[in-house]
Amino acid sequence: MTGDTDAHAAFLPPAAPDTGRGGRPGKLGFPASLLLWILVGGLVGMLSGRMGIGPSAWIADWAPTASVPLALLFALLTIWPNIIVHEAGHALCGIARGMHAMAFGIGPLRLERGEHRWRFRRGAWLRGIGGFAALLPKGRRGLSRFDQACFFVGGPLANLATGVLALALLTSWTAPPAIASLLLGTALSALFFGALNLLPFQTQGWQSDGRQLLDLARHSPDAVVRQRLRQLMALTLAGVRPREWPEALMPVPADDTSPGLAVNAQILRLSRAMDRNDAVAAADAARRTAAGLHDLPVSVRPHLAVTMAGYAALMLRDPVVLAAWRPLCEGGLFDLSAFRDWLDAESAALAGDAATARDRISAARAGLERLPDPVSVLQMRESLDALQARLAAA
Repeated sequence: MTGDTDAHAAFLPPAAPDTGRGGRPGKLGFPASLLLWILVGGLVGMLSGRMGIGPSAWIADWAPTASVPLALLFALLTIWPNIIVHEAGHALCGIARGMHAMAFGIGPLRLERGEHRWRFRRGAWLRGIGGFAALLPKGRRGLSRFDQACFFVGGPLANLATGVLALALLTSWTAPPAIASLLLGTALSALFFGALNLLPFQTQGWQSDGRQLLDLARHSPDAVVRQRLRQLMALTLAGVRPREWPEALMPVPADDTSPGLAVNAQILRLSRAMDRNDAVAAADAARRTAAGLHDLPVSVRPHLAVTMAGYAALMLRDPVVLAAWRPLCEGGLFDLSAFRDWLDAESAALAGDAATARDRISAARAGLERLPDPVSVLQMRESLDALQARLAAA
């Protein structure tokens, strides 16, 4: 343990905000809220049907073989298929605009690009969203505002198109009751999901497609920061390491920038300062990064934790700060297992346990192929080689 731990208190994980039992009441999660919506809708539909008024009566004239309660049940059951359709819409539009596909996630399932191949794995459940499609600009392709708008609108449009197709089949075909109810339920689910995602809102740190489209249209501070982040990620995919990122592209959050985007900007600033071995700039960015932990969605916080733990290992050499961040590195949108193995090796080395450190170094090297970009692979190899050299010299 170093003698500077008290001086490093600003780099420790901040305590979670205290909402208190007397604060705002807890909110239902997305599945529970949707289930409640369907149950209430089913009750209203059945009552209105008995009275000959309302949507149930309208559906009876328009789709006489469909059952409203059964259609609402199918609407619930087709939520996950519609999430897949939504993310596929994002992916297709992004690829059509020249973007580079990195990873896809639905619930706990992940499909990720490694150094040489795609791989499937099971990860943590996503909180606040049902799925994601991670695509980044490739060179100059996918960077323009039009490219970004196409990517954001692709998901909702895929859902709306699915809903329209289901309704077209329903109206052009006298289907058996079960099939008609399935088509109606699919249409309700798809249209609801597509329209919902076009609304500009934020939930649990995630911004809806509609919110990001509105930011693009207004050229808001969020849109500017988001564009800079994508440009830097495009450079990373092209093999440009953080210390070579041009200052002109470094995002500078404004006062009204969303907290989550501001934290992401600080993470990149910290990465650049660490790669340049700039202790002063790294310390400033690390303080800001640590302070913003709870401004990020829960599923993204492990990525911040890995960066902070790496800072503790490489620049602070403080096992206490490293140990404080290490439990928060579990999970994440992408596979962080190689980073966790490296951090465990650094922790063991700081504790004088050379055997464990060497074992974790071997595990981290085996995981290099799972890293998604050449810069991450290069930096990880450098860190592992440096650690192995320190162990050999001890």
